[in-house]
Amino acid sequence: MSAFGLFRSVPSAPASIASEPVFTRLDYLAFTVLTAINAAAIGWFALYWMRLDGWATSVVLWLATALIVRYLAIHQMRWFTLLLMRRPLPRPARPGWRVAAVTTFVPEHEPLEMLEQTVEALVAMDYPHDVWVLDEGDDERVRALCRRLGAHHFSRRNRPDYQTKTGPFQARSKHGNYNAWLHEHGFESYDLIAAFDPDHVPRPHFLTSVLGYFDDPEVGYVQAAQVYYNQRASFIARGAAEETYAYYSSIQMAYHGLGHPVVTGCHQTHRATALRAVGGFSAHDADDLLLTLHYRAAGWKGVYVPRILAKGLTPVDWAGYLRQQRRWARSVLDIKLRHHPKLAGRMAPLDRLVSLLHGLYYLQGITALLALAVLLYIQATGRVPGFITYTTGAYAVGLFLVLRLTDFYRQRFFLDRRAEWGVLWRASVLQLAKWPFLLVAFVEAVRGRKSTYDITPKIGTPERQYLLVWPHLLILLLLAAALAIGLLTGRGTDPSILGWTALTAFTSGLFIWSETWGFPEPYDRSLYPG
Repeated sequence: MSAFGLFRSVPSAPASIASEPVFTRLDYLAFTVLTAINAAAIGWFALYWMRLDGWATSVVLWLATALIVRYLAIHQMRWFTLLLMRRPLPRPARPGWRVAAVTTFVPEHEPLEMLEQTVEALVAMDYPHDVWVLDEGDDERVRALCRRLGAHHFSRRNRPDYQTKTGPFQARSKHGNYNAWLHEHGFESYDLIAAFDPDHVPRPHFLTSVLGYFDDPEVGYVQAAQVYYNQRASFIARGAAEETYAYYSSIQMAYHGLGHPVVTGCHQTHRATALRAVGGFSAHDADDLLLTLHYRAAGWKGVYVPRILAKGLTPVDWAGYLRQQRRWARSVLDIKLRHHPKLAGRMAPLDRLVSLLHGLYYLQGITALLALAVLLYIQATGRVPGFITYTTGAYAVGLFLVLRLTDFYRQRFFLDRRAEWGVLWRASVLQLAKWPFLLVAFVEAVRGRKSTYDITPKIGTPERQYLLVWPHLLILLLLAAALAIGLLTGRGTDPSILGWTALTAFTSGLFIWSETWGFPEPYDRSLYPG
């Protein structure tokens, strides 16, 4: 298929949903100038890189080239998706919809105070609706809370037909909990269903801000931004939030321009008939991402509302964060390996490509492992490739600074620019810390490992679990062994390599310290509403 044919088949936002380009005239001018600077910097670096010696013999040079190309490809893809961004115009919610606002709860893993705060906010939303709590434990305290606040209570605990080992009613799973309620009540009683995680607190105008888009019969779901209200709870909470700023602004607005924003499990609103047509919530750890693919394959469109309509919790310590990232990476990569090939044939070509590339960020564990292996090899053998020079470093730094300039421009489209703008260095630190866990997740995805029901603790674990210590202690030991071999043989004394070895060791040592004596920071309840 020609490039013209590829773009001619690009899906788009629902035709009757009025959307406006996010770019202004000045944005188009700025984008053109920055793109030219970008291209010049990449070309300037590429010309230097291609003139290096050793292409015929150096495996390390080819490996470094692959890593650079991967980085540039991801960066440029994110850059050019800015052109796809569109923002739906507000649309009033007509009366008459039968609406349910639903949240799940697992009493043995989640605090009742958190549920109370969420249910109070769900009840207070300003469009006529019912509120349901899907209680996995059938807890009398939850029943009493529902009676007091005016919510309905549902539990599948004593229903063996809704407690299967796998499939849509899988026991001890969020999708199984939702699907049991849908088959008992949701599909027959409601037109629209707004699903919330129990830590996500909606604003009163949530429903009136999203329901109007369902007037278009093509629209199967509406997604709003995920934002965290406990970002200041700890360094890790702030870093985890920084990792999401671009995704829930420019990237999701670009997906909206294509007609298929990604469903996000924190809070989402569905047309009941559309959800029923695709089999309910998908039977997978990443049920939201898989549900997005099913919607795409079935021809349903989605709307992304780039507004802060609800806020939730993000992990505040290493244990919660690392377990969450490992689970997310494993489940997303499993979808790429096992589910995407089955559904891709029913999608438009560019939509198929975009859905495949989404989430491949989780492959960075492989990239980091390769970089570490190269460093260990060079330090131990003293065989420093000819391209590792201060001149190469200067070219690389120059290219990096130009690319960072474009990243700063992308921050113009963040949803809360005043609070989110800046050098997002905490996110970079977290990425350096977690790569061994993403590598493990990749191996688990390839092997097809299934995980058990795992709820991420959002207010800190009572004791340290030392998850970071072991992988980064192993890195320190490997670096020490490579350094010893290099020094004892007299071959590992190159100043630049010694510098990189020292920097890598310092970073791993910092992570070990942070989990052993430093983080987590104390839980500050004043940072949480309610």
